[in-house]
Amino acid sequence: MKKAYLVGSIIAMLLSSIACDSGDIRPKEVTDEQGCTLEAHFRLTNTEAFPIDYNFVFGVFAAESNTPLVSVNILRPNDGQVVTVRLENMPEEAATAKLCLLNSGRQSIYSFFEQTVDISSGNDILIPETIIDILPYDRIQKLIFQQYNCVSCHQGTSGAAELLLTEGVSYHQLANVPSTRSDKARVTPGNPEESFLLDVLTQTNSVKYPHTGLVTRSEDLTMLRIWIEKGCPQ
Repeated sequence: MKKAYLVGSIIAMLLSSIACDSGDIRPKEVTDEQGCTLEAHFRLTNTEAFPIDYNFVFGVFAAESNTPLVSVNILRPNDGQVVTVRLENMPEEAATAKLCLLNSGRQSIYSFFEQTVDISSGNDILIPETIIDILPYDRIQKLIFQQYNCVSCHQGTSGAAELLLTEGVSYHQLANVPSTRSDKARVTPGNPEESFLLDVLTQTNSVKYPHTGLVTRSEDLTMLRIWIEKGCPQ
């Protein structure tokens, strides 16, 4: 009887110890920590050239990545209208914020705005109002001459038809420059109909080697036309 009583007392003491435990042996409560928020304000100009075939987004990217970690689509605003975008609970991998175009594979193919972001402090980030021209000449260079590989024939010291379309050179080879294949200038600022470049890209018999169909997105041709209409801003 004494032995049974002693065992019972020991068990009771152990149970009492567990009941009064400080909590160290129980799982600690997990609190949800809110990540930082990124807010940006953009005033977009030349919105008649707003992209339709591409996704126009504001997003954050990991270092050396072209796919956004998180993003929000931008809808076409009125010209000069301020667009406000917010990204909440930013991923820890976020290194760069971009206002950019994505292709169907969600890869960034052109950036209008980029800024390094540091979320390690946990503080919210504000990008103040920034004017963004969505019809820069660089967009023509990247999304037409380079994306459609026009530069493969129009590079080097002379290029086909003595035309160079490489970056840093193409603009001065186009605007108000006489064509070697037409009475028109290669590009006549303010006058798309008198710009031989558009003839080459849209009319089958304009040159011996047909270029129609090389630019597969009509949106990119429209962008080129609008750029010429606006006087070919550099």
